[in-house]
Amino acid sequence: MKRLLSIGCFLLLVTWQFGCSKNDPSHDPEPEPVRLDRDTVSAWLSRGSFYITDAWRFAGKDSVDMFKADTLLKLYANAAFLHFYISKGEGQIMFHGGGSQFPNTEIPGNALTFSLNIRIFLPTEMDLKWDEERGTLGVETMRTTYYFPMIVPGKKGYLEPASFNVKMSLEQAKKAVVKPRMRFIFEDDDPKLGKVTYKITMKPMYQYYREPGQQVSAKYVVFP
Repeated sequence: MKRLLSIGCFLLLVTWQFGCSKNDPSHDPEPEPVRLDRDTVSAWLSRGSFYITDAWRFAGKDSVDMFKADTLLKLYANAAFLHFYISKGEGQIMFHGGGSQFPNTEIPGNALTFSLNIRIFLPTEMDLKWDEERGTLGVETMRTTYYFPMIVPGKKGYLEPASFNVKMSLEQAKKAVVKPRMRFIFEDDDPKLGKVTYKITMKPMYQYYREPGQQVSAKYVVFP
């Protein structure tokens, strides 16, 4: 009888432990990584313009705002407005051949307004190629150019899948609670810092006005 009671207690304990492990969040399976659809990303980025809003470098526990560490980078971000040429996960990143920000007196709220050249586009020498393993868009620097002397050839990065939040239209972006943006990640080995990660955030620029017959410039808006 005692032996049967001991076995019963043992089974009850095992059952209780199993039930607790199922309810214990620490035993929940890891969430599946976010994977993007190649054609959806290509369609949403195709011929889209983007404004770089911030760039950070992470090394161990340290983080550095690269726009403050190197003020020249901020000047480039305010002069080189990116433009994506992409189809079926492959293409290039170009930039508008001219543009500048001007005071917003036309769009309600704290939106940023710009005037961009829409006739001339110049190369950044950054190629786009779909990364099937990560399920996202990859980018690689191909060569240094006169326009971007800080670019080092052969550096690879990728679009952070969880950050991809791009709206197709200006009206969708205006109404969105979480404003559109996306972030690219580059990982590198620094001779002094060791392993470093760069995170570059950019926001889509929406064309909101172009004079009838105008083929050179147009007005764009960015929602912070």
